[in-house]
Amino acid sequence: MIKPKILQIIGYAGTGKTTIICLLLEKLSKENFNCATIKSSRKHSYSFSKKDSDEFLKAGSNLSIVVLDNTTQITINEQIKLQQLITEISNICNPDFLIIEGFKDEKYPKLVIWAEKILDEAIDFTSIKFLYCNSNDYESNKLVIDEFVSKYDIRFSTELNKTLQNILEYFIS
Repeated sequence: MIKPKILQIIGYAGTGKTTIICLLLEKLSKENFNCATIKSSRKHSYSFSKKDSDEFLKAGSNLSIVVLDNTTQITINEQIKLQQLITEISNICNPDFLIIEGFKDEKYPKLVIWAEKILDEAIDFTSIKFLYCNSNDYESNKLVIDEFVSKYDIRFSTELNKTLQNILEYFIS
């Protein structure tokens, strides 16, 4: 088993994390890379449905697996630590790339989607390898962003395609 290349993507709600992840997954998949994703959504809780698999969880099962015609859904009735998830995903599907949304305290290479208040967050800035910011926000925050990019040697772009290119060059060179 080869360890996957891991990229974390962090940013505030509505900044485009899902869009970037989907675009990156599309590009990697076209190049026949096996990809997996993990998303942190700790501010939300799971909403149980009336499906049998959820009824099993409500009745006391800690793990519920549904094998469908074209997919397998695994639901675990507890919060699992990120490192354990990475290990288990690697064992299950041996991905080439693992894209993680959130888990800002972890120290994997990160893409930060700019929002001015990001500087107030408790982030290990040395793990930030990429910064994306739309051009309007960049013009409003140019001095702060330029200093930030220079201080931490970050690959920065205001163009989405260039940001994706920076990520791919970093991981596939």
